[in-house]
Amino acid sequence: MAGELPRPRKRPKQSRSAELVRAIREACIRILETEGPDRLTTQRIADVAGVNIASVYQYFPNKEAVLADVFEERLQQLADEATLEFTRIWKLSAQSFAGTLEAIIGMEADFLYQLYQISPDFYQRYHQALDVRERVNQRTQAESNPSWADWFALFLSQHEASVRAGDRDMQAFLARHTLESCLTAALRERPQALKDPAFREELLALLLRYLLAGQA
Repeated sequence: MAGELPRPRKRPKQSRSAELVRAIREACIRILETEGPDRLTTQRIADVAGVNIASVYQYFPNKEAVLADVFEERLQQLADEATLEFTRIWKLSAQSFAGTLEAIIGMEADFLYQLYQISPDFYQRYHQALDVRERVNQRTQAESNPSWADWFALFLSQHEASVRAGDRDMQAFLARHTLESCLTAALRERPQALKDPAFREELLALLLRYLLAGQA
């Protein structure tokens, strides 16, 4: 069961302290990439960052809080990438129903796998608190754009001639949650499937068979 995401003791307020926290975060990433998660300790983070361990504890109570900060920064980067990708998907949605679903599956699977690769055990434990889709959704609605749920229902209505008859809101609900559930199950049970083209093709076929008319 996912727990509450570990938090830093405090946030840096000055440029010098921001540089210190950045160095701690970068040291954490370097250790994970070059030495592996088993070598990640607060002392090792301090050593690689070139700071006293007391400086690490000034901002972070433990290594898990440093890891959470690394994930939070990456989530913000992915949210920026998603904003740009959604511009492409929005244009694609008027041209290709299957192509749009394929692009959505690819983007979400890529984002999940990128987060998983940072620290598999940590992400498996806290992935519900590190929901990139929800971060993007919050940003989208803050800019007065449709939510993911509203947009998907509009997308189905946009392809009225191709989508089978039925309640569009219900179809959108079931399709969205089928996508989310399959990706989450892959993350939990078969993480490598997230980058497997065959898995993505099967997931696309599943959604198309459900949504399109004449796809028994």
